[in-house]
Amino acid sequence: MVLQKLSPILWTKNLQETILFYESILGFTCCNNFPNFASLSRDHVEIMIIEPTPEPEDCENPLNNQEAFFPKPKLTGSIYIFSDNVDELWEKVKDKAIIKSDIADRAYWMRDFSILDNNGYELVFGQDISSQQKV
Repeated sequence: MVLQKLSPILWTKNLQETILFYESILGFTCCNNFPNFASLSRDHVEIMIIEPTPEPEDCENPLNNQEAFFPKPKLTGSIYIFSDNVDELWEKVKDKAIIKSDIADRAYWMRDFSILDNNGYELVFGQDISSQQKV
């Protein structure tokens, strides 16, 4: 058995705004766009976006509302995307997105930077620099 790929599904409150961010800032293409769902890809990376709706059992109680069901997007980690030229990508996005960490060579032999997407999810873009490191 071989695992073939990973495609995170991120929740958003505004599907069209998120599609626009990934297309205009990061150069992704929207491959599928259904009500409440879109699949975006660039090269070998795919990210799925969903505008979730409560299940019927979430709506039975009149005190339940959309805000309580989905108060805000959150992820306790980050999404790491590997690149073959992270400096080129940095130049394209550094003035268009919220920077979480500037581009730098890291102790774990990656050159990377991170931004926040329009929902607040942290996206890290990195390039392997282990062959350039002196051991």
